[in-house]
Amino acid sequence: MSPRVTLIGAVAAMIVSGVVLYRTFSKSNPVDGATENLFQAYTQVTADEISRLLGGHGDVVVLMWGAPSDDATFPDGPPAVQALCQALQGHGLHVTKDRVTPVREGREVAWTAENYRSVLESHSQATALISFVGSPQLTDDNIRALPSPRPKLIVVRLAKLETARPLLQQGVVDAAVLPQTDAPSIGHPPKTAREWFDKYYIFATPTTVAQLSE
Repeated sequence: MSPRVTLIGAVAAMIVSGVVLYRTFSKSNPVDGATENLFQAYTQVTADEISRLLGGHGDVVVLMWGAPSDDATFPDGPPAVQALCQALQGHGLHVTKDRVTPVREGREVAWTAENYRSVLESHSQATALISFVGSPQLTDDNIRALPSPRPKLIVVRLAKLETARPLLQQGVVDAAVLPQTDAPSIGHPPKTAREWFDKYYIFATPTTVAQLSE
């Protein structure tokens, strides 16, 4: 694998983690254009897919980590959050933001079942929750106790196939942006936002997740 591909792949992971700010790359850097294209593609296609899933209207709440976290160092949210909020508003969705208190479990930060229930209580009338904090950690009992109806849950950061698949299949998560496992062959370098997105990401739903390879 070439250094260029390796670096672009690393940038893709950084975007998903919400800490990349592609404007920090100098304009003379040969990867800068690719980085910007990838950032914009992630934002545009994710917003397009969310709008399509919600029928182009509704109230959405974008969730990010509160203190202590990297997210908390940005008063209005990290760049990926701000960009997606703007894109969703461009689709006519009403967007608000909220923060989830991070809970340390070993070396990981978890979105606990208790926190998820608190978010559902606070935003019970929302059309959808857009999660930059991953998927909630739920037991079977937690899932059975979830209110119905409830806002759709769309995970756009920190989603992994092995944890997102069962939640998608059970209808707890309604969509998730996952790392691409089998990029389609298009015969040329990615040019459009959709091609850039499909090279590195998958927008998975309960209908499509069964088709994804590990």
